[in-house]
Amino acid sequence: MNRSTLAIAIFCLAAALTCGAQDAPPPQATVAPTITTGTITGTVYCADTDLPARLAAVDLIQTAKYGYAMQDTATTDLDGRFAFNHVQEGDYYVVTVLPGYENLMSVMSKSFLDAMTADDRKMLLAVVPSVTVSSRQPAQLSIRLERGAEIDGTATYDDGSPAIGLHVSTALKTGDESNGGATQSSGEPPIYSGAGPTTSDDRGRFRILGVLPGVYLVSVSVPVRWAQDTTADPLAEAMQSSIGSMDVFVGGGQRASKAATIKVTTGGASKDADITIPLSRLHTIRGQVLLKSTNQPPSTATVRLLYADSSEPARSMVAPNGEFEFRYVPEDSFILRAAASPAPMGDDSGSAPPMGRYSLNVPPDGDGNDSGAEMPLAVTSDMDGVSISVPDPSPSNQSVPPANP
Repeated sequence: MNRSTLAIAIFCLAAALTCGAQDAPPPQATVAPTITTGTITGTVYCADTDLPARLAAVDLIQTAKYGYAMQDTATTDLDGRFAFNHVQEGDYYVVTVLPGYENLMSVMSKSFLDAMTADDRKMLLAVVPSVTVSSRQPAQLSIRLERGAEIDGTATYDDGSPAIGLHVSTALKTGDESNGGATQSSGEPPIYSGAGPTTSDDRGRFRILGVLPGVYLVSVSVPVRWAQDTTADPLAEAMQSSIGSMDVFVGGGQRASKAATIKVTTGGASKDADITIPLSRLHTIRGQVLLKSTNQPPSTATVRLLYADSSEPARSMVAPNGEFEFRYVPEDSFILRAAASPAPMGDDSGSAPPMGRYSLNVPPDGDGNDSGAEMPLAVTSDMDGVSISVPDPSPSNQSVPPANP
């Protein structure tokens, strides 16, 4: 083949390839799904003055399967106006928060609403402004804020000193006694509303604003951590799982079921929420868990303190070498319940294992474990040397780890 013939052949091959490429269909472009959006505008007024609610927080909340999800937030201007742009189509609640006015954000959680009766829940949600967002038509709202109730009180220790800087909570009283007849705390709303939790001031005083009408339990949360002995076993310190704080209610008790209640009406005020923290009547219980078979302590045990009349849990902890210590226990009648834990993997020495091989686990009450024991305790003062004998634990299902190479 001469050079001319070779050039013609190459030209024809290139032309064929080009034609083939032109005949191939173009690749399909990926089309992103279209999200249709709309706008919400509105004005907020104060019902008691009929004037604009200036610089109020406006929260946009979309209902969700397991709760309420905040989508966006805005602030009203000096004319009380607000706007949300590019809002995805759907149904929303629009909740406005302004100090002194009813704070509906405090109830916008599934757990709070589930604690109410169906009728009460329906009545409550009926007063929460709602809107349907559509791309076809802008949504407009006019919202009126009702003046909220007020709960005032003072927290003091029983020696007369003010209880300063304590977190104050309110909980709506319900007919369900499984939690002492109270919903979750509304002192710290389940969805952030632009305001932090209420705390007691330098004189122990507190003032809770924007409370919805109802009957409430009011409490302060008191830390109960204590200074440890510098010679204490680090493992023992790490295994202390007693509660880190105690709630003290109006009336001075630690149980919601025994607390005094505070009733408020729309725009009303209660000055009766005084709380005395009874330090002089809180005691320490020390003791040891022993195995019935050997009268020796197990390597670990779980210990619980329950109120005798209702089985409400008071304290729970893991006890290394069977030793337990409950502090700040109120004067009351209790049931002490204990169970030996299976020996940690590969350990039958009866002593606590090194830190790196230990897993802390306090099973919940009602876990079905029948291998423990219980005894009554009437607490009127500090108790030392309490002893409770328990059956041997069931064998651990954990396997022995391989030895280090």
